Amino acid sequence: MITFQRSMFATLLFVVSIFTGPARAQAPEVVPAAPATAPPADTAYTVGPGDTVNVQVYGEPGLSGAFPVDASGGLDFPLIGRVQVGGLAPPAVTELLRARLTEGYLRNPNLTVSVSSFRSQPVQVLGAVAKPGLYYLRGPTTVMAILSEAGGVSTTGVGEVRITHHGEQSASVVVPYDQLLTAGTDTVTLRGGDIVFVPQSMVTVMGSVAKPGEVPFREGLTVTQAIAGTGGALPVAALGGVYVLRGEERIRVNLRRVLSGKSPDVTLRAGDKLFVPESAI
Repeated sequence: MITFQRSMFATLLFVVSIFTGPARAQAPEVVPAAPATAPPADTAYTVGPGDTVNVQVYGEPGLSGAFPVDASGGLDFPLIGRVQVGGLAPPAVTELLRARLTEGYLRNPNLTVSVSSFRSQPVQVLGAVAKPGLYYLRGPTTVMAILSEAGGVSTTGVGEVRITHHGEQSASVVVPYDQLLTAGTDTVTLRGGDIVFVPQSMVTVMGSVAKPGEVPFREGLTVTQAIAGTGGALPVAALGGVYVLRGEERIRVNLRRVLSGKSPDVTLRAGDKLFVPESAI
């Protein structure tokens, strides 16, 4: 027996620059959600337009194959012609085809039906996930299962997940992300046409920094860390006049004193706007 051993080496390089060359802002880390288990599609999934149904009629290769379901929920089957299967689970499609084949074509046909391509129940996953995009339900699917398919959620700045159910005029369902991480509390089942949005809280850094813009918020984020996340302050920055806008409040930060250890660093909140002015000299 040949044993394959895997080894992993990681090198972490963290450079914080306040006065000199711009530092590269780090992308938010994404942690994959728990792997989603495949649902029992044969009993829980209903066939719809865009799906492909695989039919195996034992002893009859000419009747076996993959059959696409058209926009109105029907498929064309040999001998029988058009069969309406939209809204039926695979076992029900099996019984329907068996009954139709028995009507003058085959005696006691033995067949199985499964879904080989799932395309009728799309769900959009947007926001702070590794792979935003369109995903297709394969049966009863929870929010965490679809987030797992999307590659997991960012570890910074995410406090909630918003679910908008298709066809409902009411406001989105808002679920705390911490609650979804607790086993047994993910009770929201998705339906085709739903939208799952993972908003990410940000801090905006403006003024005399290398790359003004947004920095993902995380608990404990400070002014110096936020400035480093935008590449550092420029040489022309007036470090003594930095300030934070928090709603109607304006909080002054003497960054020069902070960097010299004479004043404590200021902890930011989600949605804060940090401004680094340019020196008048």
